Amino acid sequence: MAERAGPDVVVFDVVGTLADLEIVRDRFTAAAPTSSFDGWFAHLLRDGMALTLSGAYEPFATVASSALRAYTRGSVSDADIEHIIGAFAETTPHPDVVAALDAAIAGGARVFTLSNGSADSTAGFLDRAGVSDRVERVLSIDDVRAWKPAAAPYELAVSSAGVTADRCAMVAVHSWDLQGAGRVGLRTGWCRREEKVPTAAFGEADVSAETLDGVVRALFDSTDE
Repeated sequence: MAERAGPDVVVFDVVGTLADLEIVRDRFTAAAPTSSFDGWFAHLLRDGMALTLSGAYEPFATVASSALRAYTRGSVSDADIEHIIGAFAETTPHPDVVAALDAAIAGGARVFTLSNGSADSTAGFLDRAGVSDRVERVLSIDDVRAWKPAAAPYELAVSSAGVTADRCAMVAVHSWDLQGAGRVGLRTGWCRREEKVPTAAFGEADVSAETLDGVVRALFDSTDE
């Protein structure tokens, strides 16, 4: 019997993909009006990845605070840094989140999350979004002490699912995240909400769409050879 086209497990990135970072952006802009939020966030990710490449590890909140202080050259007070980082615990879902999770479940898939943030932070977000009941497993890089897109977080998702990598799909708005997932053998679904244009140096995502639910539907509409 031929395998069904859709994945058995859909793994969603959280920060930026499910969680809208607008509240974090607003607090950053208020405290550092001459600096770029996107520049700080890229600096944050660079530092987390650099730690992993060098064989070290620090969790998301520590790296985010450190990067914020370095990126703004010490111009932001400790109180403002705490206020900005605290906004990650107040994020709300993007409008297409519920539809995306429901599309995965309707397709017969189990739903996981895999984040560079902590499991507690993700659990709190899912509660605020009212979707905790739709998510079977909440996974964090803390479990393997390596930042995405290193292989270990994606391998954790596969082993937690108890299926082969090709029966899992990773959904994200970040092409670097999907580059890591694809290298481990997961199917990949890219939402074009943020980047708009694919990064040519990376492998092409298996499917893409403007919305998260569009990505999920495309994963189930695709057919296996």
